[in-house]
Amino acid sequence: MPTNDRAEPKGTLSVFDAVAIMVGIVVGIGIFKTPALVAANVGSEFTFIAVWVAGGLVTLIGALCYAELASAHPHAGGEYHFLARAYGRPVAVLFGWARGSVIQTGAIAAVAFVFGDYASQLVPLGPFGTAIYAAFAIVLLTAINVLGTTQSKNLQIVMTFVELTAIGGIIVFGLIGGAAPQPAAAGATTGGAAPALG
Repeated sequence: MPTNDRAEPKGTLSVFDAVAIMVGIVVGIGIFKTPALVAANVGSEFTFIAVWVAGGLVTLIGALCYAELASAHPHAGGEYHFLARAYGRPVAVLFGWARGSVIQTGAIAAVAFVFGDYASQLVPLGPFGTAIYAAFAIVLLTAINVLGTTQSKNLQIVMTFVELTAIGGIIVFGLIGGAAPQPAAAGATTGGAAPALG
């Protein structure tokens, strides 16, 4: 009977770890930036909610596709393995190069700059502060990932819970927070009203 001598990665993640990692990836730091962009490009609250529901449905369909592929063809290669089985190794290699050189690196840079924007609001570092924070975040997270799966997994779990706590806090504040500021009266901005304000 032939034996398979090919080395396989050792499984070190639990279901809880995988769920925490996936929630962190799907929600991501973009949730603190994207809603404002979406709201600025839609005409009503209903459209705003409808866009998010549609995005959620698309995400759910993608997740179900990956779940089906992973259960039918379990392998550590992930997308590379699926593409190699479906279209052959050249297509899978091309995708691997694209993912390593453009897709993943571009996503990492975008997320790092979102972090840099917020960090610069808290502690400004000058005109290049956003880029400095982004570069620092990439170097730090890369170093943690190089240390090992356990360290990067633990950091991801902590960051996912921090992120969900922040989102929960924003939701609670939005629901029970103070009333929205009222616009100033029209007469208060005219030149005739200025002496009365002094």
